[in-house]
Amino acid sequence: MSRHIHLIALLTTTLLAAPAIAQETDTAPRDEGDIIVTAQRRESRLQDVPQAVSAFGGEALGRLGIRDTESLVRNTPSLTFTPVGPGESNIGLRGLSTDLGLAPAVAVYINDTPFDFRTDAYSGTPNIDLFDMQRVEVLRGPQGTLFGSSSTGGTIRYITNQPDPSGFAAHGEATVNSVKGGGEGYGAKAAVNLPLATNLALRVTGSYEKIAGYIDRYDATLAGFTSPQSNDKVAEKNANDAVILAVRAALRWEAASDLTITPSLFYQRIRADNPIATQSNLPGFGRASAVGGEPSHTNLLVANLTVEKEFGSLKLVSSSSYLNKKSDAAIDYTPLGYNIFGAFAPFESRMPGTADSYTQELRLTSSNAGPFNWIAGVYFSHTDQSLGQIFDGQPFSDLLNAEFGPAPRPIGPIFYDYLQRTSEQQIAGFAEVNYKLSDQLELIAGVRAYRLKNTLEATCTEAFPGILCGIDTPRITAKKTSASPRFTVNYRPSDNATLYATVSRGFRAGGANAAIPPALGCDLASSVGPIFNPDSVWNYELGAKIETPNRVLTVNGAAYRIEQKGIQLTIPDPCGSTFFANAGDARIDGAELEMNLRPSKHITLSGQISYTDAKFTSVPADFGAAAGYARGDAIPETPRWKFALSSELRYPVNEGWEAYARGSWQHVGKTPFGIDGVVSSGRFRPAYDIANFDIGAEGSSVDISLFVRNAFNKRGILAIGSGAVSTIPGVFENVTYVTPRTIGLTMRIKG
Repeated sequence: MSRHIHLIALLTTTLLAAPAIAQETDTAPRDEGDIIVTAQRRESRLQDVPQAVSAFGGEALGRLGIRDTESLVRNTPSLTFTPVGPGESNIGLRGLSTDLGLAPAVAVYINDTPFDFRTDAYSGTPNIDLFDMQRVEVLRGPQGTLFGSSSTGGTIRYITNQPDPSGFAAHGEATVNSVKGGGEGYGAKAAVNLPLATNLALRVTGSYEKIAGYIDRYDATLAGFTSPQSNDKVAEKNANDAVILAVRAALRWEAASDLTITPSLFYQRIRADNPIATQSNLPGFGRASAVGGEPSHTNLLVANLTVEKEFGSLKLVSSSSYLNKKSDAAIDYTPLGYNIFGAFAPFESRMPGTADSYTQELRLTSSNAGPFNWIAGVYFSHTDQSLGQIFDGQPFSDLLNAEFGPAPRPIGPIFYDYLQRTSEQQIAGFAEVNYKLSDQLELIAGVRAYRLKNTLEATCTEAFPGILCGIDTPRITAKKTSASPRFTVNYRPSDNATLYATVSRGFRAGGANAAIPPALGCDLASSVGPIFNPDSVWNYELGAKIETPNRVLTVNGAAYRIEQKGIQLTIPDPCGSTFFANAGDARIDGAELEMNLRPSKHITLSGQISYTDAKFTSVPADFGAAAGYARGDAIPETPRWKFALSSELRYPVNEGWEAYARGSWQHVGKTPFGIDGVVSSGRFRPAYDIANFDIGAEGSSVDISLFVRNAFNKRGILAIGSGAVSTIPGVFENVTYVTPRTIGLTMRIKG
């Protein structure tokens, strides 16, 4: 801990010395320009926006080594994630996270398209490759007024580079790397901007990445599942490798001086041979047992049509989006059979899933001129989602036949087939007004009125009725009509300072529970009920943004309290089944600080720190007893402390080349976690630290760098899974680690 204190003290000392450094240097800081964001659905300078927003432009993404969700999380205050598979994760923000099967607590957008679908066992929010990205915006705090459902914790927006008819441009990147104790990875990325006419341009971006594996898969035997150690034979080296292919394309047509039409497509394909978790009963690091391979794949397609039309000082934007996602994963469920019957009978669970989502938004925005400005719009979304679970394995079918037979007919390898269909619909109208009482004082008020509708139906067939399946669930419908307001007072005592106070509300859709097998005798079935309601949060926040006149030093901070009502949680019943329920209330107190120092054009220093104290304030007695949590317990998946430091030193070698060195250090504090619905058992994942380094040279057209990720090979734990479904309790746990030390080389061709 003393090392952490020393590093924080060093950061503080450096920042306090910033004015003196700025006075002593004879060279002005390198001008990265003002970051323009659209957090308020209109273009504004980041430092002028009265919200807690972290924004990373293209240059900052490269300097900080932000390439994906994991590296974005480590450089953003209060942002957390739990990986669920290669290229996918569940995201949390300010203590608000998502259980599997529930709507997200953090909205994720690519341009104007939201990824608003429910997660499942091996399919979460897709990680977006950040190559050729104009910027990334992380809006912390509930954003229910302008961004709607699933933005209780905040909103992440990926803003891609747009086609430009002014000229041809192209740039690319190639990477090779090697993981300690694992395999080799490589990737290639390219972007091309093609002017097709004076008012028409096409931009295409593509990436291909082979992620190196480092987990060895062992052929599972009964001894391998039930013993503290295993002598099972290696079946596959570096089994958790994966391939991610992504393509983005956009066509921008300036049909008239006041009319722009932009159709775009985004496609991503993820193929993985095995999960990303290891097992704690196996010797060494990076080993896992399974009866066979556990492949998974995800295909994601996003199509969008954006039309922008100006009517004098007004601007109308229409955004129409279609999203299609298909996923499938195989999971070794042999431990489940052993837990229930005490016999080794291999079988797997296949989990196919689909999601189809259509969204339409119309918004009308006034100009930024004058003291009074406003935005108003309507929003519609409809999502159909299906999730299946198929148990497949002839040995387990034979075991069931011996246990419950004779069966009415011969039992094949498929002895359980479950399909659940959900439908989500949101209709909303929103408006926000800004009124400047003076040059220093601005009042902002907004509201979103919405109607949510959710339906669920499920069917299930099995070889021996009533053992694993519940009765078929007819269509259950849940509806909710409400509103989310936002009030902000923005005070600017000078051109370089913004002080604000905000009260805002966010919400997340509820849903329904499928029927359960009557033979299980679940005690909580009557308490839970078929429908769980939306949960909501109220956020009370004070913030400040300060920068020196020449932007040598920038300091942004916020303190907040969040009151969450009707928390949606997964509740395990002693019968072995699980339910979704509104299972209590919570209070989250937190503070965030971001700092950026540029004492000269050769040096950049950055730091961020966040504190989050998230606790349950009320707990229903029956749910708390079943899930193992009580009033005052910490909310899982939320570290109390999280901070990071980064630096860049650049030095001109000659007229055309600059050498540079970059370093970053990120700390994630100990994190409470839940296992298979058990919310709080007093266990914490240990704190960990990650250090990354880059050294390279940049010319007018080429940038070559050698990098080291997780330089000290720390075994930071990102997730732990255990319980009746995924492991054998008391014998081992499934653990997901940070990728071991990775050394690589990157070459970038600049446009």
